Amino acid sequence: MGSRPEAKPEKGSTVKRIKILGPVMVVAIFAMALLGASPAVGESTALCKADEESECASPISHVHYVANDLEVLTSVMDYKCDALLLASDTELGAPQVLEGTFTYTSCNNGCERTEENGPAVLNFLKTGHESGEATGESLVHVVCGFFINCRYTLEGLVGSVKGPLLSSENNGEINFVEQELFHESGFCPEVGLLDAKFVPLSPIYISS
Repeated sequence: MGSRPEAKPEKGSTVKRIKILGPVMVVAIFAMALLGASPAVGESTALCKADEESECASPISHVHYVANDLEVLTSVMDYKCDALLLASDTELGAPQVLEGTFTYTSCNNGCERTEENGPAVLNFLKTGHESGEATGESLVHVVCGFFINCRYTLEGLVGSVKGPLLSSENNGEINFVEQELFHESGFCPEVGLLDAKFVPLSPIYISS
């Protein structure tokens, strides 16, 4: 007897399998894309007096930052001020939260800059060795003669944080580069950008 001919696949069966597998593959690819695109999660953050090898054993309870020649660039005029931040930290967290007061002095071009509705809030989030991000919440009233009478909110600003081991400053730094100021009320220029480097008066290490 001759051998039976090999059975041919039923017409359309391959197409059916592709139709069945298709959605599964799409879901898998989509999930992989989401995982690949997920942002890095910040670490539990502590501000320390010393460079600790593991957990922070010398946490800082109060901070004192100064910024010389904080500069605001606007579509109407530019001006500079000196700034001081005095703040106290809260318990270890992600982020580490500071609450305090910004004081502005020595503004040029006839400008005055004052904080309103305090306390100001500054959030530190460690993103790597001796580095992190700082975001703020503060309402600032700026008056520059007849040109500007505006209230800005600092919410949404992001500063890069470096400890003494990475910073060009001996004690570390928070650096804001052309961060957009958001108008709250009043006569505000169309554009407002903040450039400022805040330096602590004593070393502040970024730990966990």
